[in-house]
Amino acid sequence: MSTHDTLATFEAGANGSPTGPGRLERAAPLAGVLFAVAFGIGLLSSGDTPAVDAPGSEVIAHYEDSGPVFAGIAAAGLGAVLLVFVAGVLRDRLRQTGPEWLATVVFGGGGVCATGIGIFGMIQFALIDAAELGQPEVAQTLNIVDNDNFLPVIAGMAVMLLATGWHTLTSRALPTWLGWVSLVLGIVAVAGPAGFVAFMLFPVWVLVVAVVLFRQPAGT
Repeated sequence: MSTHDTLATFEAGANGSPTGPGRLERAAPLAGVLFAVAFGIGLLSSGDTPAVDAPGSEVIAHYEDSGPVFAGIAAAGLGAVLLVFVAGVLRDRLRQTGPEWLATVVFGGGGVCATGIGIFGMIQFALIDAAELGQPEVAQTLNIVDNDNFLPVIAGMAVMLLATGWHTLTSRALPTWLGWVSLVLGIVAVAGPAGFVAFMLFPVWVLVVAVVLFRQPAGT
């Protein structure tokens, strides 16, 4: 075998055959499964955080036990990273069979949502610091911000859901029922207090999308 043939074989193994994606690319949708797991761990680790009107002493008492909080921060950070990969895979699938601008909007929504998750982790870090320094006024202020920092997550989530639903119902890139579910969840996400329902169902939606993308590889 010549050097040229050897390089060609190596590239084929890394990138897949000319007619199909490589192994890593085929497995990329599974990032959505890992995201759902990380999301669940983050929720379970955070527990019942202090209410928005909690005094500083109560906030400090909660964040003095920083072990579970660190676990939640780590899960949130991992989830944010994985969500960007999921959004990238979904964008690639959608742009193959429909309006590319809508597919880009889906990716943008995922990026905004991931940024919001990162902001959540950043404030949690600040709350731990405030608890360690024994600053009740600072802890109380940060706790208010922490209770009200949902807007970037909800906005990004709504954009991702609505754009996916719109694109799917137009292009049939994904199953039609998934398009309708995406559209309904996107509307619920911006429906005031009902947005919490969409927030809790979002990781389930990501999980379902991941399974659909994995079971129906591009080009099949």
